[in-house]
Amino acid sequence: MSTFHTYRRSLVVALAAVVLGPAVAAAQTALPVGKTLAGQVSSTTPTIYRFNAPAAGVLTVAVHADSDVTLAVTDQDGQELPEGSSDRDLYGAGGNEQVSVTLPEAGEYRVAIKLLDGSSAKFELGAGWIVMSAFARATDPDRRPSLARAVDIGRSHEDGLDGAAGDNWDWFVLTAKTSGTLTVILRSVNDDSPDLALELYTAENLSESSVRSDDDLQGNNTNESATVDVKSGQKIFVKVLGLSSSVSGRYRLASSIIQ
Repeated sequence: MSTFHTYRRSLVVALAAVVLGPAVAAAQTALPVGKTLAGQVSSTTPTIYRFNAPAAGVLTVAVHADSDVTLAVTDQDGQELPEGSSDRDLYGAGGNEQVSVTLPEAGEYRVAIKLLDGSSAKFELGAGWIVMSAFARATDPDRRPSLARAVDIGRSHEDGLDGAAGDNWDWFVLTAKTSGTLTVILRSVNDDSPDLALELYTAENLSESSVRSDDDLQGNNTNESATVDVKSGQKIFVKVLGLSSSVSGRYRLASSIIQ
């Protein structure tokens, strides 16, 4: 294995551990496909299962627990897939959840069960898998935090989303060269005005954004602004996402630091 691939694999594992905790990086249990199995989840960490998709397709997962739980399908970085989570409480029971989610490419995915009520709960989990080559989408190079595009603070970058092709969001990483207040903005390009949101994450916590903007500044659906205090050398991850799976259009990302 090359030095580059060793580094990339180490980065993915480290990011997974940050996003969903140590259980993700250490997850060894394979998702039961075509059958069910019994498991247990605690309030301290979600219970994680691994699924290696051989191709694009549709993954259906169902859980029945004796306490209130949520169910989510994520990529290998722990990022939730579109329409990949459930807190529906089927038949009025908080422990009954089900998702059916499109996996656009072969690769490793995760299924996370999180407890919402109590200290621990037992559950029954099952899954089904259908290969659907027609659902394959071109690989999006900046679709995960570990694949975030590095952008220099103070320089603008033009990019775009294409919901129809599966490009629903872009990840960027900014590294502060000085301490101060970092401001990141989105602006429309030409006549495009895709309805976007802007989220900022610290490298220490990729499970929840530090700042989120969906303010449609100046009445434009694309225009957003988010601010966060940073220290010299700190990395801030930026997620630009469409507010629906059909959003497409160009945008400009810019940033600056005030000391």
